[in-house]
Amino acid sequence: MKKQEKLLRNVSIVLGLASTAFFVIDYFIFTRLRPKMVSFEAVSPAEEGLMNWVGISLLSFLAFCLLSLFQLAKFLKNARKITPFSLFLIVSGVLSLLFIFGDVALISDIGKQYKHGLAQPEWLMLYLVMVFQFITTIVFTYLHFFGFSKEKQVKHITRDSNIFLVVQYVGVICGLMGLTSSSLRFLFPGATLQVHIVMSLIILLMPYALVVGYWLITKLQEEHRQWYDEKQIQDIGRSAFLTLVLSIILMAVGFITNYSNLGGVVSLLWFPLYLFSVLLFFSLGNLYLTGKD
Repeated sequence: MKKQEKLLRNVSIVLGLASTAFFVIDYFIFTRLRPKMVSFEAVSPAEEGLMNWVGISLLSFLAFCLLSLFQLAKFLKNARKITPFSLFLIVSGVLSLLFIFGDVALISDIGKQYKHGLAQPEWLMLYLVMVFQFITTIVFTYLHFFGFSKEKQVKHITRDSNIFLVVQYVGVICGLMGLTSSSLRFLFPGATLQVHIVMSLIILLMPYALVVGYWLITKLQEEHRQWYDEKQIQDIGRSAFLTLVLSIILMAVGFITNYSNLGGVVSLLWFPLYLFSVLLFFSLGNLYLTGKD
């Protein structure tokens, strides 16, 4: 094992063990704070200070997620095939990364509602999200110890076929979450702010940007660079045409159904809807055409 690979593995293991411990600590912190906040009892400055540990734990988990997804991409690049378990790892890793920002938003909402004497239903969602992240941490930490073995890899595979597929899977996840998030904002137009839309765009596109960036780096490192093989070029062309048709239909439906209020929330959401729908349709099309032949 090369020194760099060994260092990444060791750092990932340390972050995984730290994140696991931090999630346990977070649980006890929430167990202490939640009863007081739900019953609107006074929270001491020392107890408020405990939330700093929650912030540290999320930063640790953020670094762990990024390293784990990087290690997973390196492994899948030369894996014999992308298995259902590999898909589970991609989905759980990307979702866990995105949910970190959800954790911050939920904790912020809980704090604001406590200060204003309002109910705090977000506690349940916060627990569920962190349980999911805790399980993801355990799985990836185990894989850093034993799972990412070069014995399961091959030296020669179809040109970047695995990384090409990984990009499409991440595109589907980000596109679907972005499209769902943007669509739900029509139900709560009063709570839709420009800053929230911009932050959602940045956060939900981050995993896709990272995996595309990794693909670009691997391409730039090739001595005899070929961006796509013939089949990938054909699939991309067909997917692009399909995306054009479906995105036009979707935007036309949005325009017609909101024709009487085009200056309202639709004026803020048209770009996120278009962007995430294009990403979703294009990625789905590539996956379908790749698996069809």
